Amino acid sequence: MCKPSAYPVSPRQVITAMQHVVTLSTVSASEDAVADPESSYLTEGMYQVARASLMKTEAQILRVLGFQTHVALPHALCINYMQTLDVLTETSGHDLGKRAFEHLNAALLSPQLLYLTHQPHELATSAIYLAAKEVGVKLPENEWWEVFDVDREELGFVVVALTSMAGYAEEEARKWGRRKAPLTTEDVRSELETRQMLENGG
Repeated sequence: MCKPSAYPVSPRQVITAMQHVVTLSTVSASEDAVADPESSYLTEGMYQVARASLMKTEAQILRVLGFQTHVALPHALCINYMQTLDVLTETSGHDLGKRAFEHLNAALLSPQLLYLTHQPHELATSAIYLAAKEVGVKLPENEWWEVFDVDREELGFVVVALTSMAGYAEEEARKWGRRKAPLTTEDVRSELETRQMLENGG
């Protein structure tokens, strides 16, 4: 997160944003409750401790990954494919692109781990296919997805997985209700222990 990119982010920005999110998650479940801005403030000492922890965590992650940090994402392919299909020039082209990107972003949270089980070109093609049906953009009648090296079976599987994301999100919202999501290591451990106790009938 802190390395130079199209949108460079400093360690202080990352830590401050995380502190704010943690603060918001601890606010009362009441819709009228508002987090005290002071509670999101980090002293210089708190920042230095958090920064050291962030750098240590980053180093551990890089070691586990063997410093192989290249990631192929489907978003750029999605734009290229829509340009190839000549659908961005239509009046609904903006809506199609926006909806396709929404599907790609939602797929990051998929319980089927789509980004691990499928290639970027399959995700991009499926997102375009589904978005076109939802937005009402007419695509070529022939099997255009084969041009992008995607077969019908894979296309169908990913489209079904993308379609199921809305139901998954609703189920998660019902499951969590007004409980705060675990954001810290301690919260995650506590949540896992609670789930294990429930599974064991404790």
